[in-house]
Amino acid sequence: MGYMKTNSTRFLAGLILLVVGAVVFAYGLIEYDRARALLGGAVHGINKLFGATSKPEQRAIIEMVAGAAAAVIGLALLLVRRGRRR
Repeated sequence: MGYMKTNSTRFLAGLILLVVGAVVFAYGLIEYDRARALLGGAVHGINKLFGATSKPEQRAIIEMVAGAAAAVIGLALLLVRRGRRR
């Protein structure tokens, strides 16, 4: 009985992480596009020339990385099975 409970808990956690990670990643992409549009072409080009990013761009990049990491961990929890099968 403990084996079934652990697997169902792992499955549920993996599914939640996968869905939340995908949503956060998509939100980060939208915010990144919005931040680039607000800066305008010339300012964005000058910032990129000197390697600078704006605060909204940095936050969006962090959201994309965090979302991707959560989705990968969720996918791993869904695919990796632990314990012995009987």
